Parts: sequence; C-alpha cells; structure tokens
Amino acid sequence: MSKNNKVVLVGAGYWGTNIAKNLVKLNKKFLVCDLNKKKSNLLKKRFPNNIIVNNNFKKLLKEEKNNHFIFATPPSKNFKLIKLAIKNNKKIFIEKPGFKNTYQIQKLKKLFPQGVKNLTFGYIYLFNNYIKFLKKFINNKKNGKILYAKFQRQNLGPIRNDVNVSYDLSAHDISILIYLFGKKIKLINSNSYKILNNKISDISNLSFKVNNFYTDINNSWLNPDKIRRIILITTKKMLLFDEMKADEKIKIYNKYAVYPKLEKLKNNFFSKEAKIYDGLNFSPPIKENDPLFDEIKYFLSNKKTFINKFTNINFAENVLQILQKVK
Repeated sequence: MSKNNKVVLVGAGYWGTNIAKNLVKLNKKFLVCDLNKKKSNLLKKRFPNNIIVNNNFKKLLKEEKNNHFIFATPPSKNFKLIKLAIKNNKKIFIEKPGFKNTYQIQKLKKLFPQGVKNLTFGYIYLFNNYIKFLKKFINNKKNGKILYAKFQRQNLGPIRNDVNVSYDLSAHDISILIYLFGKKIKLINSNSYKILNNKISDISNLSFKVNNFYTDINNSWLNPDKIRRIILITTKKMLLFDEMKADEKIKIYNKYAVYPKLEKLKNNFFSKEAKIYDGLNFSPPIKENDPLFDEIKYFLSNKKTFINKFTNINFAENVLQILQKVK
C-alpha cells in the first residue's frame, strides 16, 4: 500500500477496537469513523498517536487518498455503507458474515460486477495456524478417512440484537468446514432456541453432510464457560483442537475402532465386538500466530493468494446461503 494512501476504520465498537489494536501493531496511522462519537473519541484516547477521528463518512469517501476501508459494523447497516464505498472505488474489508442475506450480495454483484472484486470478508479462522494444521492433517492419507467432525463454540454473550447466534458463531465454523474440505456442504438438520428474546435465537444445533460423513455444530450465547473445540474422527485417529487451552491446543489420539470381517470365519471362535486400537497420543508443535493481525496485514497488502477464494464475495455468499436455511 502506498504511503500516501490512508486506512479508514468504520465502527469503533468491540470488534473495531480489536482491529484498531492490530493497525497500531502494523504501525499504521488511520482514521476512525463512528456515528457514536463517544466510541470514536474513546478509541482516540487509547491510541492518540495513530488515530484521527472523522465521523463524516461521506466526506471520507470523497477523499481519494482514503483508499482502504475496514468495516466493523452490524450486518443490518452494511449494505448501504458498502454500496457507497464500492461506488467510490475503495478497497473494502468487511467483518463476517457481512450482510443479512444473499439478496444483498446478489444486488451488489449486479450493480458492481467489477467493484465487488475489491471486497474482502473477514473470516478470521482461515488465518489461524491451528486450522491450517487441521487441513494438513485431513489431507494426509496416513491419518485415514474422515468419519465425523464436531464443532463447539459456546460462551456467555455477547448477546447481539442485530443477528442470531448462528450468524454470529456458526458462521465461523461453516467457513472452517468449507476451507477444510473444499466441498459445498449440505445442511440436513437444524434447530434453534430463543431463550432471552422471542425473535433472536441464542442457542443453535446444526447438522451437515460433507462428502460421505456427518458434522455437527453446537453454538450458544448462554454457556457458563467459553468453549472453542473441534473434534475430528478418522478411520485411524482422533484429533481434538481445544482453542481455550494455554498450550498443546491440538492433541492427536492414535485411537480407532474397527469391526472384524467375519464373513468367512466361525462365529464361535471370533468375537463380533469392535476392536479398539489404542496407541501413543501426542501434541504436534504448532507455531502460535495472531490471526486477526495476519488477516488485516493480508488485506492491506493487496496480494492475490490461495486464501483469496476463501475471503471473496462468492465464499461469503456460500456461507450466507447456509445460514439462511437455519430454522
């Protein structure tokens, strides 16, 4: 990115603050825009040497040097904001899932067939080194074929009133599923519970068919502790990724179960019970990284790499198509 170009952060709330921290780590001086002036000014106090506050969004768009726009704004507000940013030829980063529905994405594609190529969607886990390891694990034939996968993403809040728990949490796991297996996943069952608000679900359970195996995603805003777990069961091993552990976040269990083939054997000599293999367990060495830092750095670099197909508008539309089917 040219030194003359400036970054504009739109939205100074919780996630906007996280993005601001990483812009500071990248030694960027940037503009912050938020309708809530208190939030903008609070962020300015935290990072006085890096931030200029300007809450006039339309004026910021008109300035050509303001080249990169990062949106940490609610999906219900994004269509109008992004539409204006595309009209003004900005490079745009938008936090997942981006929009409320696929109609809005299709509308943008129709209005700006070239402009939408400047959109980058923030699916942070696709920059996570542990998730990258999971992809290598799955692609390694020595680990056997995938039989089952389970995702758990649960915590107490933050309770949102703009989107439901699936748009907030399941979007992460759906993006990981597509990234890991590279196939279009099929939602076969879903149920959600509206505990605190009769209009917005805060607990959801989703089931998918991916290739020839099944996957479950369990999400909740109403859980006493924070859980971030992925379990992979293969014909040869079991893998547990526990993001909340301080170390050894991934553990591989050399365990599996097989039923003996008894077609040609006498029943009174061999047991029909499954044979359990239990070998040594280990935690692979994986270098810790800051996925949000790497994600923002990637966006500002303007490079087209392998990850681009998992951050573009077609990928975001695919995720939204699934979320819209959740009951």
